[in-house]
Amino acid sequence: MTLNARPHDVARKTVVLASVLVLASIAAAAAAGQLRITAVANATLRAMPEAGADIVAQVPLGTTVAEAGPAGLDKTWVRVRLPDTREGWVLASLTRTLDRDWPWPTFDAIVASRLARTGDGFPAATELVAFIERVAPDYTNAEGGAGIELARLRAMAAALRSIPFGGGRREPHASWLAERVGEVVYDEPGGRWILAGGPIWDLHARYAATSSADDIAWLAVTTGLPGECEGHLACYLDIRNRLHGEYLRREPDGRHATDAVGVVNRTAELLVAPERPHQAWQFDKQRDCRELLGSLDALAEAVGATVVPERAAAIASLTALGAFCR
Repeated sequence: MTLNARPHDVARKTVVLASVLVLASIAAAAAAGQLRITAVANATLRAMPEAGADIVAQVPLGTTVAEAGPAGLDKTWVRVRLPDTREGWVLASLTRTLDRDWPWPTFDAIVASRLARTGDGFPAATELVAFIERVAPDYTNAEGGAGIELARLRAMAAALRSIPFGGGRREPHASWLAERVGEVVYDEPGGRWILAGGPIWDLHARYAATSSADDIAWLAVTTGLPGECEGHLACYLDIRNRLHGEYLRREPDGRHATDAVGVVNRTAELLVAPERPHQAWQFDKQRDCRELLGSLDALAEAVGATVVPERAAAIASLTALGAFCR
């Protein structure tokens, strides 16, 4: 499937412009009083403080509003003014108060809460992506930038999971995917869209010195790669090297090092188990040994750089696989 995308520099300029507009709306709202920000997708603004009142507007996630009067008697509802000056009542529980001088903790809380949800449909999932992309330029230090970029990737992954089989060819999915060419890829055997691995590893390199680096690298591993090996033995080791091996090379002391080494060991044990491997896997000694030995050497070196308990067993299993090429 071919997608037509806007150039990445245009997309980045659009995000920066959106951030400027967010800050402008915050400044305008600030002049009116206490700020709030919608913490849910499509919060309903009503003409009166009651559930059956006429709808004034459906307000997207992350919209900054200003309190426009006293709260309802039981403080369940609050009257607010939108950036376009429309006013109405919204359930207070659907918003969070926003410190105009220090908004980042509120942004972080909203993002964390939305990422913890499961089962959101495509509209709600993409609203979260849009919100993160609007506020991301405001995170100017490395720690904050790494955390919000990791959140953006996780939100994008959730949005991709919400696209039904074959849905990438239809709206609203098609245009959203087209804006993210290079960041997403279609996994044909799985019939699904996933994050592309290259940009995740690039992000890890950019933020390698931050506390989010380990989670960024592990996201690349757990996202996986498109395609399938179709029983090709050397391919399975190549995938392990490109995912778990790459993680171990970048994060040898990482929080997921034990898991990564364990997966490498179990994969090698499974592949070496048959007495005649070609009966279970496709393996041609003349054709496949160069690829196989390259992956085995790289994996053994990556595993050897760790200090996890399963290290010796994994190296032994990899060495046993290498015997296929002797």
